[in-house]
Amino acid sequence: MKYKAFCWWSWALLFAQEALPSFPPTGVKWIALPTFLAAVRDNALTVRQAALSLRTTQWEVYQGYANFLPNISASASATQNYGTTFDPFAFTRVQQTTTFSSGSVGASWTLFAGLANHYLLRQAQANAALAQATYRRTQTEVLAQALMQFIQTLSDSSALVLAQQRIERLRDQLARVTAQLEVGQVLLTDSLSLAAQLAREEAQYLSLYARHRENKLALLQLMAWDEVRVDSVEFTLGITVEPLGLLTEAEALQKALAFAPELQEARWRELLQQYALRTARAGYWPTLSLNASIQTNYSSNAGNIRFDPVLGIVREPLPFERQVRENFNQSVGFTLSVPIFRQLRQRTQVVRAEANLQNAQLQTLIQRQQVVRRTQQAYMAWQNALAQERALQRSLEAAERAFRQTQAQYEAGRVSYWTFRESLQAYTQAQAEAAQAHMEVQLRTLLLGAYIGKYADL
Repeated sequence: MKYKAFCWWSWALLFAQEALPSFPPTGVKWIALPTFLAAVRDNALTVRQAALSLRTTQWEVYQGYANFLPNISASASATQNYGTTFDPFAFTRVQQTTTFSSGSVGASWTLFAGLANHYLLRQAQANAALAQATYRRTQTEVLAQALMQFIQTLSDSSALVLAQQRIERLRDQLARVTAQLEVGQVLLTDSLSLAAQLAREEAQYLSLYARHRENKLALLQLMAWDEVRVDSVEFTLGITVEPLGLLTEAEALQKALAFAPELQEARWRELLQQYALRTARAGYWPTLSLNASIQTNYSSNAGNIRFDPVLGIVREPLPFERQVRENFNQSVGFTLSVPIFRQLRQRTQVVRAEANLQNAQLQTLIQRQQVVRRTQQAYMAWQNALAQERALQRSLEAAERAFRQTQAQYEAGRVSYWTFRESLQAYTQAQAEAAQAHMEVQLRTLLLGAYIGKYADL
């Protein structure tokens, strides 16, 4: 009676296993790594924020070119006065309305300013290149973080597949033990231990499945695909991770230093500060400029005086067109401005520019050290991952041979259940470790390849 009750409990446990969520779910949409990275690159808010400065810096370059052109301005004014004024012809004060208007066009062209405009143009061009390098650096940082989380999701996917295989293996073994228990060929403790192990595997599977769904949700948020359901998609590598071959550490460092976006950004910042220093020093030079203007005016009081036999002395107002035509005056001149003493303002600007340049040079050295350290760490991690994968692969092959042999002996009744269980656990652990090592190799290969610019167009 006790055996029959356990058999019914074992079959109920098998039914619960069938109710576990399967992986991968049927009908899901598979998202490959290139699609994922493209969506992150296009929709990441930090990347979009860095892209905003590109248009501004380009217009600063246009402004740098325009500094070589003259400044042209036009002005116009019109006034009307109401009140009394003295009329010399009538020898009395009269009520009079006076209208006065004028217009002018002026141009100023800086001929020489110590090459300040030249350096301002170079500074604007360097600033535009710096903005582009900052944009690439931001992209690289965001994509590197997204790649780490993507590989973690793939690692959980691999772990789920292995967990399913272990549960299926335990399920088959539990079915055999249940059949042997009914005829008294195995002990009740062996069956209870196997059932408990199956229950633990199921609990671990559910916990891993929940974590995998959370990781998928995080990836969808990085892609800005908020309307996509978590259970409707799965992620896959989608590309072949080409081995790096016999890559030496020196070659990796050389390629990383040539590709690193943050190092390129630091170099452009250093060049920008060099031109800023030259611009500040140009303030010591005199400035030569050419000025030209043309203007005219109109007044309602302007007119010719004549004698009328009836009215006496009268004034005839001049027409507007005639006044505008006859009142034209033009001016052309050169202006030379020599700085003698500006309360040490120019010297302060030069000292500040020198300090900024030195700071940019130090920042370049710091960035170079960080790139070297990061590449060396990635290279060592890649080498260790390769060695660990080879070792764990040999361990998996040995554990699989031992398990197959122990399973055959156990089914023939030559070894105890505990011996079989230890062999099964060793084989299961070796499978998980080998799969994790393979994913670690792919991750380290991708990261090191990204650092040396191998996946720049991914």
